[in-house]
Amino acid sequence: MNTRLASVLCIALALAAAPACKKSDKSGPAVAKVGDEVITADEVRQRLNETSPFLRARYSTLERKKEFLENMVRNELLAQEAIRQGYDKSPAVREQMKRAMIQELIKRQLDAKLSGSDIPDEELKKFYEAHIDEFVKPERARVLHIFLPATDAKQRAEARKHAATLLKDIDGREKKGEVNAFQSVAMKESKDPLSAPMGGDLRFLSKDELAKAYNPELASAAFDLKNPGDKAGPLDTPAGVELVKLQVKTVALSRTLDESKESIRQRMARERRSRDYDEWVKKLREGTKVTIYEPELEKIQVDQATQPPGQSGMNPHAPPQVLPTAAPSPAQKAPPTAASKIGGN
Repeated sequence: MNTRLASVLCIALALAAAPACKKSDKSGPAVAKVGDEVITADEVRQRLNETSPFLRARYSTLERKKEFLENMVRNELLAQEAIRQGYDKSPAVREQMKRAMIQELIKRQLDAKLSGSDIPDEELKKFYEAHIDEFVKPERARVLHIFLPATDAKQRAEARKHAATLLKDIDGREKKGEVNAFQSVAMKESKDPLSAPMGGDLRFLSKDELAKAYNPELASAAFDLKNPGDKAGPLDTPAGVELVKLQVKTVALSRTLDESKESIRQRMARERRSRDYDEWVKKLREGTKVTIYEPELEKIQVDQATQPPGQSGMNPHAPPQVLPTAAPSPAQKAPPTAASKIGGN
């Protein structure tokens, strides 16, 4: 059968077989009748409200409403014809119905508390205090340094002279376009055994962290630099003389509890729902006899399809998804729902 038609029939069948289509569940005056099936005003209103506000505004006149209703009538005709032809017993259709039922079950069972409005402020405060590092972060800098040791005045004078020569060499090479000149010199000249092999890279550190890991003089000089590429030195430090170059700085973060409440509420609600889902499925499994026939499972041969272009980063051993997840809206990425965990996600 034509694939496009099959898709239409599957969708139409889902509409026809949905619980809302039972006569006993319907409410509101009838606006159309298709065979024995009644389409009510409430159904039309619900479908209209599911469209975007921009499209919804088009259906303010009777003619436009009739156009919208005609689409529902067409779907109902297709659904009834699909049932007459036995597609309601098709394995593919039954699988689609099963997926839809599971999504609806999870939505009603677990998603009622998605907003987290029932989480008290005291719990939000506890979460904030337990994860304070996520809301209050100091300014951090990634710097490069070259360390030349000196234990007395004579060695320090020689180290300062050598550092000045190195700095002049670095400046000259950078002006000629050698962007990694500092790193190259650090690998060759720096006597810091930890950072020299990495071109003098000290990674991202706060001022306090840099002072504790190395020395306050280096930390102060590094954080006095304003722009990426700025350099300082020669610097006198307790163990010798140093040159330092700023790679990049991150802005300090300081969010109060009040500023963070809503994001905390949403995160706690998602984590709670995930826990509730795991516990719920565990109870369902404990209450139902489940038998796995491993010998038969092992016999299943999986077709090794050719990998589509552009999919080289995908894991070929990842388990297949059993259920689809709802796609996020273009404006905002949707938070993960409990339903998204089905199928190995």
